[in-house]
Amino acid sequence: MSIITEAAEFDYGKTPRGGGLWPFWRKSYADADPLPELKCEVSRPDHEFDDGDELPDEYRLLLGKMLRHEGERAGNKSFLGLMGVCAEIAEVFIPAEYRLVKAEYIAEELKHAIMFHRIAVGFQTDFALQDVPYAHYAFHLPRESWADDALFHFFVDLNGAFHARDWRESSYVPLRKIAHTIERDELGHSEMGYFFLGEILGTARGRRLVQALLPKWYAAALDMFGRSDSPNTPKFIQWGLKAISNAEIRAAYKEYVDRKLGALGLDLPDERHGRRFL
Repeated sequence: MSIITEAAEFDYGKTPRGGGLWPFWRKSYADADPLPELKCEVSRPDHEFDDGDELPDEYRLLLGKMLRHEGERAGNKSFLGLMGVCAEIAEVFIPAEYRLVKAEYIAEELKHAIMFHRIAVGFQTDFALQDVPYAHYAFHLPRESWADDALFHFFVDLNGAFHARDWRESSYVPLRKIAHTIERDELGHSEMGYFFLGEILGTARGRRLVQALLPKWYAAALDMFGRSDSPNTPKFIQWGLKAISNAEIRAAYKEYVDRKLGALGLDLPDERHGRRFL
């Protein structure tokens, strides 16, 4: 089932969502698949585990790390707090005509929280209500302007889309089942941020602000893929929980964002400046 066909099964009602702009992913997938293929090129066993299956100890440990990293669970207080911050930012910084767009974003993220909650319950019942604070510093960078918020969504939600793309052939069936939906939605959230950037760049002051803030978010975005020499990466790949290494997915992501930023006429930052994980 294609992503467009899958979306057509839902009745969104007659009222245009988000002022007619939502969902942003629709245009992105209309002509072709917008994201690069992430294909495993190494030989590995053909594992497959479903909800309720007995999981090998190492597999369970790695899957737990992955699910904690995601954080989008209905029972995760830190996730609900993040959504509160997003609503606050919309009220303070975002022009009134675009606040409904941000409301659609929050609603869709809450949908993801339900999907990941169900996976969490199937994986480990007492995990479903555990509070797992967001460890990566990208979630804690100050968002003090509309430009900060736009860059956050363009970069951070796109990271989610790339990881979901990596789950398309996941050995864990529950993740594989939601991969297309999460990928599609998160790309749409990134495109929301990209649309906001285009609006902000319409003034000279806005362009100066975005260019000044870009290095901070660019470094954090590349760091979100972790260390290139992580000892766990080969284990994730061998168990079928990931298709490619941190370095490979980061390179594909960088190529994508560089092209998008270049189309906006922005100068690309030094890819090593301000980085914490290489």
